[in-house]
Formats: sequence, C-alpha cells, structure tokens
Amino acid sequence: MVGKVTPNDMLSASRLPAVCGMSQYRSPNDELLASIAAIDGKELENISNESMDWGNKLEPTILTEAAHRLGCHQLEINHEKPYFHDKWPISCSLDGTATGSMEEVFTDPERGIYVVGQHSIKLEGTGVLEAKLTAMDAEDVLPLYRGPIQLQAQMAITKASWGAIAVLYRGTELRIFLFAPHAETLDLIERTCKDFQDRLDRYKNTGGIDHYPAINPKDAARTFSAGSIDEPVTLDDYGYELAKLILENKQKISTLEEENQKAQTEIMNIMKSHTVAIAGNYQITWPQRSYKAQLAKIVPAKEAYTIRQSTLTIKGLK
Repeated sequence: MVGKVTPNDMLSASRLPAVCGMSQYRSPNDELLASIAAIDGKELENISNESMDWGNKLEPTILTEAAHRLGCHQLEINHEKPYFHDKWPISCSLDGTATGSMEEVFTDPERGIYVVGQHSIKLEGTGVLEAKLTAMDAEDVLPLYRGPIQLQAQMAITKASWGAIAVLYRGTELRIFLFAPHAETLDLIERTCKDFQDRLDRYKNTGGIDHYPAINPKDAARTFSAGSIDEPVTLDDYGYELAKLILENKQKISTLEEENQKAQTEIMNIMKSHTVAIAGNYQITWPQRSYKAQLAKIVPAKEAYTIRQSTLTIKGLK
C-alpha cells in the first residue's frame, strides 16, 4: 500500500467522480479550487479519518483475497509512481494489478463475484485492482462514487482490458465487481478531464477562475466565499421568476408548517399524559427527552470572522 502519488495540479482518477458531479462529499468546484491552490503552491488539507486509515491498513488483505478468488497471479500492490494517460490530461495511482489466468468469469454470488454490464469477462492480461472498505451493507450494484468511474479511468490509463473493485463490507463480507472498459463512460471521462484542464490552463494564462455551476447553495457559498461587490446586479426575467418562486414556496412552507403545528397541538390536547396513541393505522408517540446534568462552562474567546451564507434573503421592492 503506497497511497496517493498523483499530482494535485491536474485531475486524477480518484477525484474524477466529484468533477462528474457524482460524489456525496465534494463538488466539481471543490476539486477545481483544490487544483488551483496546488498551482499556486499552497499546501492542500490532508483529509483523513479512522475509516480511511482502516481502509489503508486492510488494503493488502483485500487485494490478496480478491486476486486469489479470481485465480490471478503476479499480484503487485506497490505502485509507487503515478500513471498518466498518453493523450488525456488525467493521472491515477493504483492500489494493485494482477495478471489474469485467461479464465472466463461469470457472476457467482456464493464467491462474492459480480460481473457488471455483461454476461462474463475474460481475465486476459494485466488487470487493475481497486480496494474499498465501507460500513455500508453489502450491495449487488456499486454506486458510481464507490469506484466504477475511477476504475474506468485507471483502465483507460493503463490500457487494461479488465478491472476489479474489491469492496469489504462492514469488515465481514468481500464482494468483487468486475468491469470491462465502457465506451460511453470513457467518452464522459475524456470530455470531463479535457474541460477540467481547460479551466486550469485558463487560470494559468489569465488568473481568472472559470467556475463550474454550483450544485447546491452550500457549494455556491464555498465557491463564491466572499461577497465583495456591493453594486446590485440586474437579473433577467428568468432570475425574476426564480426569486418569485422562492418567495411563493416559502409562503407555502410557512402555511404548511402552521397547519402541522395546529394539528400536533390538537392531538397533544387529546393525548394529555399518554405517551402513545393509535389513530386508525397510525401509531403516534409523544416522547420525552432527558438531559444529564452539566457543569457550568466558560466559552473560549473567538476571533471575528465572516463567511458567505448558503441562503438568500429576498423581499419585495416598492
């Protein structure tokens, strides 16, 4: 197990799902700004947690067992250098590679083997092995953020005809998902990495950042983290309709919340001291919450700081 060896100033296979908008945790703008920070020579934040640490520790075990189940040999898990595509601006690091036995492999749930997207895969030549560890329940279909997009990029870079993602679920069940290169996904990867590099080149040449459209309000607040222009910007009819929609929806939400508050109050008046009620096929619980005694605390001083809010304030103009 070597860890990340790819440069931060270009796109890598592990960051690809986020740039494609498929990550649960990071957005395309997060990755773009991280690469721009690397271009500027800034140290990137080291993101780590106990789950990731265990994944790194168990990676050799996961890869060894996966190679054994697939009947592979020449397992290599010490890839100390990054790999680069010969035409696309994308790199990758590898957890492992192994040489296939020329065997045709079919889905076999009893052995924890799942062939994805086709009836079978022939393990011909050297394939890519990617290890994952998760606390999620075992899956029959992998979500795209848990390796398939990353693996497709790794296969494209190494010219492999097959690849496997070995996922250890809850520390007790290993499943191996086998993939062949997928043409549509490879087209997406090529477009995505070239567009990403174009944005980086534009920054290098002009100093201006060509942001991706924000995917949600929190992403927008992170991306445009400082409001520095006080002069109002005039929005077109589309912007007007969006502002009107937000206000109308807020009014609907407020009305519905008020109706819910009234309904809950009526039920509470009926339940009185009862903790459970039955209404047709509904069970209603009115729970209690207990708090432990706590010692008095002195809140430490904090320096003043400013952040961009992730909600808009909208009001009508006279």
